[in-house]
Amino acid sequence: MQGIEAVGYARFSSDKQQESSITVQLAEIRKFCAAHNLNLTHEYVDEAQTGTNANRRDFQRMIKDATEGKFKMVVVHRMDRWARNVDDARYYKKYLAKLGIKIISTIEDFEETPEGEFFELMSMGMAELYSKKLARESVAGKLANARECKIHGGTPLLGYRVQGKKYVIDEKEAEAVKIIFDLTLQGYGYVKIRNYLNENGYRHSDGRMFSIHFYDILRNRKYLGEYVYNRCYGKDFNGKKNSHKSKSPSEVIRIAGGLPRIIDDRTFFKVQEILDERKRRRTPPDSPHRKYLLSGLLSCGGCGKAFCGGIMTSHDRKYPIYRCNPHDGICRVKAVNATHLEEYLVKVLHNSLFNSANYINLAELVKLVYIKTHDELQTKVKSIDDAIAQKQRLIKDNESKMTQDELKTLRKYLTEQNCQLKWEIGELEQEKVLVQERKDYYPAFNVKKIRKNASKYRVRLETQDKKELRSTIFELIHSIKISNDTIEFRLNLHRLLDGHEPMQITLIEKRDYIARQENHYLLSYEFEKLTVKL
Repeated sequence: MQGIEAVGYARFSSDKQQESSITVQLAEIRKFCAAHNLNLTHEYVDEAQTGTNANRRDFQRMIKDATEGKFKMVVVHRMDRWARNVDDARYYKKYLAKLGIKIISTIEDFEETPEGEFFELMSMGMAELYSKKLARESVAGKLANARECKIHGGTPLLGYRVQGKKYVIDEKEAEAVKIIFDLTLQGYGYVKIRNYLNENGYRHSDGRMFSIHFYDILRNRKYLGEYVYNRCYGKDFNGKKNSHKSKSPSEVIRIAGGLPRIIDDRTFFKVQEILDERKRRRTPPDSPHRKYLLSGLLSCGGCGKAFCGGIMTSHDRKYPIYRCNPHDGICRVKAVNATHLEEYLVKVLHNSLFNSANYINLAELVKLVYIKTHDELQTKVKSIDDAIAQKQRLIKDNESKMTQDELKTLRKYLTEQNCQLKWEIGELEQEKVLVQERKDYYPAFNVKKIRKNASKYRVRLETQDKKELRSTIFELIHSIKISNDTIEFRLNLHRLLDGHEPMQITLIEKRDYIARQENHYLLSYEFEKLTVKL
């Protein structure tokens, strides 16, 4: 083997290993090469890189150099330094073998026989098993800490500091958080909020001045005192963060009251409503370039993409339209005349829904949806109570069996099952608290308030100010879905009661009726459908 050009590869992961591990590995590799007369030309090192993923910087650089014929052998201290994933280990070993490159371990001697390959495969499998068990135990420990509302490292959320592995309120930062929410309620933008905080001496705990990044702060339910853990996925296969991908509710740990509260419910949910409306508005309502009243509300009933404004030319005449603009260009939903759609919507709201002669029918409609929506919350609470009671009965049955049965294995199994049931009960109780909060802020039904707000909206719909008219429509309309045959308008009835819990109905109209400005619409909502003549 004299004269063969070889390279060394060393790696340590972040699972309780240290940088000194690299020194030991390289020392063994150099010693092995000297003893076997190998010419060690280069050393590739990956620090704090997991072996379960082949997307490692120096590892991939080594593979690239191998394709260029820079060496004929790779020396590692142990094969688990090469990879802790059987598929990756075998794939890259075969890939290098095709290039005439061997991989040698300094302490593991696998013969080039079927038996040797089998034992090498077993070794790789044991390394992968160890890695997965370590990851599982690490996750289990983090989940156990989360159920006790303990911290998990990282910088504390603005408004909090760490004390004894728990979050406590940092009074100065908490004051800044309250200001951020209050100014948002008053309609301030992020730039003005930032300027106000910095000019009045508010800073992060590390002395940094505030930037304009307040969206995540305003969306964070931790300020309601809700401890949240395991909400988003970690890194993907390529090591990139997946913080934008949320896990299913069953995987998320939510503990009401797990953190000291900074923001009250009413302020928080009102701010969420403001942010939702901002999200639907792609261009500010006061933009001088805006020509389309409903842009930001429209979606395609065919492909689900947003409808956008445009111009169509027919018989040498140009007129505004709303049209679907799919990325793949295959949507077949036809464009709609923008003027006809806008005039129809304002006409329905002003002349029908909020007509003073129609207040009795409007109040009955709101009452019907109000009762159904409220009953849904009641049903949700009852279903949670029933699920909790069922699990409590199972716990009692298991405890009874444990006192009667002398089998140690069965008693251990029942004990573990009871622990799981108690944890599930805790999750249900947290869900119940959230639903109960929604019930507590459900508005009282008041006919006078409905009439007063309907009258207010009717006056606002008469304005000639496009900015004011657009703002009014965005309060009353949640969304508009356009199909080839019909157009569906999703209305916010909870606005008439100054409520935050959604109470919505869908007005469905045929497209040809809209073109003729005729009213033959159907009002419906998620519980049932009914025809209403307004």
